[in-house]
Amino acid sequence: MKVPTLGAAQIEQALISPASVFDRPDEIVDTPALARIMKIELLKRWELDARALQRATEENMCGGESTDIDAVNAALLKLDPEGKALADFQKTPTKL
Repeated sequence: MKVPTLGAAQIEQALISPASVFDRPDEIVDTPALARIMKIELLKRWELDARALQRATEENMCGGESTDIDAVNAALLKLDPEGKALADFQKTPTKL
C-alpha cells in the first residue's frame, strides 16, 4: 500500500483513485479494514480508470501509469467467484 494506515481520508481518496492508495488490485482484496462491498466498488473504479487510460492511449494521448485490467478482474473474481458483481459492470461501455 502507498499509505501507512487506512483511515477514512484514505478510503475517500481510494474512492476517487484506487491506484493512489493501493499499489496492486490484490492489495484491496487483502485489506481486512474494508468490507467486501467496498472492495468490489474500489476494484470496479480501478477498472474504469484503467479502461479510460487504455482509451486515451489508443487515441494517442499520454496517460498515467497503466494498470493490468486482467489483474483487476482476477481480484474481483476472488471476491465474487460467481461473477454476480461483475455481470452488470461488464455491460458498461468501454468507449463512448
